[in-house]
Amino acid sequence: MKNWFLLVRRKLGSRLVFGVLWSFATLFSGAALLMLSGWFISATALAGISIAAGISIMFDMYMPGSGIRFFALSRTVSRYAERLYNHDSILRLISVFRLTLFSSMTGMSNASLRSTNDSEWLAKLTADLDALDAILLRYTIVPIAIFLLILSVAFFVGFFYLELAIVLGIVMLVLLCASIFATVKLTKVHAYKTSVLLSDCRENLIEHLSGALELQAFNMMLHHEQKLTQSMASFYAVQKSLNKKVANIQLIVDSALGLVTVSLIVLGMHGANMGLITGPFAVLLVMMFMAMTELLQGIPSQFSSWGQTEFAVARLNSLLHETPMPNHKIEHDTQSLDVHIKGHPQILSSQHNGLQFTLLPQQIVNVTGHSGSGKSSIAKFIIDMGKYESPLNESDNYVLLNQSIELSHLSSIDWYSRISYLEQANTLLAGSLGYNLALGISDVSENDLWRVLKIVELEQWANKLPEGLNTWLGEMGANVSGGQARRICLARLLLRDSPIIILDEPFNGLDEEMSKRIWLSMQTWLSNKMVLLLSHHTPEYLLDVPASNTATSMSSKLTSISLN
Repeated sequence: MKNWFLLVRRKLGSRLVFGVLWSFATLFSGAALLMLSGWFISATALAGISIAAGISIMFDMYMPGSGIRFFALSRTVSRYAERLYNHDSILRLISVFRLTLFSSMTGMSNASLRSTNDSEWLAKLTADLDALDAILLRYTIVPIAIFLLILSVAFFVGFFYLELAIVLGIVMLVLLCASIFATVKLTKVHAYKTSVLLSDCRENLIEHLSGALELQAFNMMLHHEQKLTQSMASFYAVQKSLNKKVANIQLIVDSALGLVTVSLIVLGMHGANMGLITGPFAVLLVMMFMAMTELLQGIPSQFSSWGQTEFAVARLNSLLHETPMPNHKIEHDTQSLDVHIKGHPQILSSQHNGLQFTLLPQQIVNVTGHSGSGKSSIAKFIIDMGKYESPLNESDNYVLLNQSIELSHLSSIDWYSRISYLEQANTLLAGSLGYNLALGISDVSENDLWRVLKIVELEQWANKLPEGLNTWLGEMGANVSGGQARRICLARLLLRDSPIIILDEPFNGLDEEMSKRIWLSMQTWLSNKMVLLLSHHTPEYLLDVPASNTATSMSSKLTSISLN
């Protein structure tokens, strides 16, 4: 976990120092309040006894009373300030952890990303990340604050009883270090195992819920439930062993603290009898150590999660230590895209000689075929960077960019930034019209939205909406028709400037005349792009583009491929 501790120190910087100081102020105020209260109660009791015995004494009750009120107030203020400040630090730290991980993940290959299932990704990016906050709160701020408090208390006692201050300081530091070391040493393995088993239980439960229908259909529900129950039983067994170890460590720590407390009482009484210290100060020493005891007693529970944090760190380190992708310099204007598919299980025409074609700028490749012939599989093959489960040699299945660079050598984010895909299904989210159009685009103006709406012939319809672009489209676009939803998805595509365009039945649900008009309006946008058009047959709008239109010269660069 060294790298994560260093990351905390490097990213938080002065915030870490102030967080420790606020925590120290809270602990110091609490200890001082208890010490001064104990002294004051003892001193007033002795004063009362003296007065009852007829002894004249002078006792100032205002100064210690003011000190008690001061430390009570300072403890309350510092506690709230410490909670707010360190909570903010935790949020900042989690943000740093996420940025560090996501920055590393953007350089991962598509194969590496897909080698981890969804449930494991969920655990890594939620539970494992949340477990890292223990590095700051449990393992850094609190132990350092307790260490500073021990030094402060020893320094204070040294003014009155130097020998006792040295011995007491050493004993408390030894107890602090020993309890931390023993807890980590004795609980790390079991805590690690609990995290492993809990992660397995989580994944099995997600699989059980997501595959409930299939399990029920194959009469495997009871069998899978038994497997899940056994996994949970193993987790509880290890958790029970962990709790037992922590309880035993707690017993040893409490016993050691109790022994020191008794010894301190004896030493205090001896010092008072010898005239080395006063009776009230002897009580103050005992109350002081009781305050320290409360802090030291919490060490085993705090550090018993060390193994769980190590498990989270080990899983996240696998993301940080991924081999970075080669830094290929690719021009913004992609020169070509060579596609060669052989042996794809869902593309029948690729089973024998293979399917091969090249996409070039200002050219359309129209792939036709009946339903189930593999048109959408071609699109997914390209989008997935030429990866699929194949019984044949993977060298037969490839996609090349600029006729030289394999897509498997690029990061997913670099590839996805240069490709736009309009799939057959219309995908609208619960949101406004403007939200659905600008989804995923950081820099888009309202004029851009109206421009693309005009291209897809939705400008007049949008103008008549109650709130225009801010009109709510309903859950999953429930308030719009199928044709309108299709054109909204197409307009969303037109807002992007990707060099590679894949259109899977782009005008599905629209009449032929409207399809022709929209296709003609799209030509300026398509003129400098590589276009892969997937359709059941060669559409009329491809053949009826006027040759006289300079922006529609792509019709003369049409390549047709049939999968039938």
